[in-house]
Amino acid sequence: MNVDQHLKVAQWHIEQARLHATSQHTCGCPVNEHYQKIIDEIESGKVEEELVCSTGN
Repeated sequence: MNVDQHLKVAQWHIEQARLHATSQHTCGCPVNEHYQKIIDEIESGKVEEELVCSTGN
């Protein structure tokens, strides 16, 4: 993905989180290994740039 595509995906995730927080909807997204790595990086404050896609797609 290019930068613009990454930003659009991030924007979608932010909007989904906002909708979940303001409604009775609960998210069914699983916390897989890739998402846990992202969560850990955000919580540690040390986000590292990925130079290759690590999702296997």
